[in-house]
Amino acid sequence: MTPAAPQRRICQNCRASFVQPARPGRPSTMCSETCKRAARRKSLDPPDLSMPETDMDEAAEDLNRMASDLLAAVQGRTPSAHLLHHLTVLKRMVIDTEAAVVRRGRVQGDTWDTLAAPAGLSSERLRKKWTEETLTRRLDNRRAARGRGASALPAPRPSADAGPPHPAGTALRPPTHTPAQHLAGALTSLQRKTGRTLKDVAAASGISASHVSRILSGQRLPSWPVAERLARTCAGDPEELRALWEAAQRPPDPETCTRPPAPHHHDDAKRRFHTALRALYLAADRPHLWAIRRAAGNTLGVNRIARALNGTDVPDWHTTTRLVAALQGRPADLRPLWNAAYRPPPPDAHGPHLPAGAFG
Repeated sequence: MTPAAPQRRICQNCRASFVQPARPGRPSTMCSETCKRAARRKSLDPPDLSMPETDMDEAAEDLNRMASDLLAAVQGRTPSAHLLHHLTVLKRMVIDTEAAVVRRGRVQGDTWDTLAAPAGLSSERLRKKWTEETLTRRLDNRRAARGRGASALPAPRPSADAGPPHPAGTALRPPTHTPAQHLAGALTSLQRKTGRTLKDVAAASGISASHVSRILSGQRLPSWPVAERLARTCAGDPEELRALWEAAQRPPDPETCTRPPAPHHHDDAKRRFHTALRALYLAADRPHLWAIRRAAGNTLGVNRIARALNGTDVPDWHTTTRLVAALQGRPADLRPLWNAAYRPPPPDAHGPHLPAGAFG
């Protein structure tokens, strides 16, 4: 056999880089005898599946969330260019999930033949596709992107002939999310903010992981005790989620806009209104105020958006409509709260100001 040329390899035990000398035979996978002995000892111990299973859980959660976003975008008649962008990100997440599954299988001791058959590939082709270096690089990049919050959908690149993305005064698209999807989005946002996996949150809240998964994906509407327990487990404000949960319980009511306000004290009504607004903001994964401004067609100032969200004032209905729609909510759901909370500004006590020359 012709001796192979020296090449740089990665030790399968300590992950250090080493130079494989030119010699006949099978290439070494360990950098030293010490690593070989350590690898033999590890082979006698049960495999540590904590990291592979965490990778697989997180990749599957991201994939599920992106698939739900794609469905909402399709139902909302989103432009085709944006749908293709969704699909591009979704394909990347599918590959990340495949890498996580392969890594878990290999750590568990599955052979390449066992993994290759369901994938529709030969064992040799699957082994070349997912070398140890490729798996490590792919999963490291996925963890880094998730840590930066980059698992959310990035903005698509505008085309040269697309024109201004949100010209002032343009009508907003109708909301693509239902109140139940808003509730799922808010709970997902809280879960991601904790940095804990879905399994960890489920265990801490005493709810099965499969049930939590269906709740966060919007497939199951939780009871209020379950939603409250998840909110507290994720250090969220149950009061904000309560507004979303109540909206998800009732069907759309066409008479909402004309219904008289409920007899609440004005301060309490303002608190309820701002709580509902903050709940929509949470369900939208706390977007930057400038992103909300763009979604509103550049018709709302950033300061006005901030005052509405932090409870400084109750905006007029036109502003409220555009703000709620920019957060992908349904303005009709907030109309009763707005009716009770809004007070028109008092008229000028001195009347309109006219120049002195107006009287001759």
